Amino acid sequence: MSVESLVISELVRQGSPRKMLQAGVGISDFEMYDEEIEWICEQYERRRPITVRRFKLRFPEFEILPTKERVQDLLEELKQERAFVSISSALDTIGADLDVENAIEKALELREILQETIRTHSPVSDVLLKKEWRGHYDDMKRLQAIREAGESIGIPTGFKHLDHHWGGLQGGNLHVPLGRPGDGKSYFLAKIAVSAMLDGRRVGFFSPEMNEFQHRCRISTLLSADKRVQESLGLVRSFRNRALMDGRGYNIKAYKRFLEFVEEEVKGEICLFTQKWRRSRMSAAYIEARVEELGLDLVIVDPIYKLRPPAKRQLRHEELGEITDQIQAIAEGFNIPVVMTNQAGRSLVSKGGVPDKDASHGSDAPIQEADFVVGVRYYEDMGLLTVKGSKSRFGKVFKFDVQFNPNTGYMNELTDLEGEYYNRYDDEKAEQLLRQMEREDG
Repeated sequence: MSVESLVISELVRQGSPRKMLQAGVGISDFEMYDEEIEWICEQYERRRPITVRRFKLRFPEFEILPTKERVQDLLEELKQERAFVSISSALDTIGADLDVENAIEKALELREILQETIRTHSPVSDVLLKKEWRGHYDDMKRLQAIREAGESIGIPTGFKHLDHHWGGLQGGNLHVPLGRPGDGKSYFLAKIAVSAMLDGRRVGFFSPEMNEFQHRCRISTLLSADKRVQESLGLVRSFRNRALMDGRGYNIKAYKRFLEFVEEEVKGEICLFTQKWRRSRMSAAYIEARVEELGLDLVIVDPIYKLRPPAKRQLRHEELGEITDQIQAIAEGFNIPVVMTNQAGRSLVSKGGVPDKDASHGSDAPIQEADFVVGVRYYEDMGLLTVKGSKSRFGKVFKFDVQFNPNTGYMNELTDLEGEYYNRYDDEKAEQLLRQMEREDG
């Protein structure tokens, strides 16, 4: 049983190689099953369905193997296997005809192989931008395949505006939502967590404020409000949040069937970390340890000011600054997206307005280090959640309204998408440009 066959089995079951492409794994990383992975990628690029039945018709001798491992973990194993094979074969080849006269030549050859392996697999980046452009070009082809298939590059947030302006939640980025108490900030985060879970991701939800039962009820409401889940179970409506919390007003057998479905059919997971004792606060070091131990794909921290600083300081903004640095290091060190919230200061938010990047309470450090900042404001009388993006390192500011009912988990974006980030591509002009470049090259 090879890692390659397990990866292909899981990709076929999921019906998409997107997670493989996001992880930087391509067709060249498959040696035993190159035809199978080429077929999967070809179907994906042509937007044709990838199903077990269609795959078995094309490859009747291939056995779809059962596995309980996540495809992300399998892909990591595959990359490590490719690194081992690459280095091992290089040592065998070089050692076979190594002599005194060609020692330097063989050392240079080995160095190139080791550099490529380190570039591909090491968490530390050491790249010559001009010389090593081919690896970047392969990455761009993988990203383009994802986009052309109509999917987001990063982890989907559940909000089409955020996926449009952010490209989903991408590795290494720090996102900071701001909001006043009761303005839907935590529900906003729960929606993101559920969306990532439905995408097959392992989410670390670090919440020192709410307890496990409150989170379970909210997550169940949001999951049961998802159309795909409702269609699969035949639900006509979601399980109301207050009904779950009060223990009445719903069918307990239907709820059990829903929980069993989530366990068996939803590939992702939410790893919840709550505070049992208020006096013993969570630390950023604890979060980092859990990320490494569990292989988390996304970290959500709600809120940052409830965490324990690495050292006691006289000024609160110094403590928040140090916590921010540690959280940012987790995002960059593990190359995963991190979402951490902070309170919006009452005096810093205009009356009736949505918090922006100047409203961070206690410290500006979260805003300074963040790649993206959004403010959320819930207008209960209108049933609207307004989201305002006031900082983006890679895009523009934006604002959108969401029809929102916290008891049912219903969320519907009402604002049309705005903003264009992409070059206009024309096949005919592209061919003309290529011909012109070929003529200039001689």
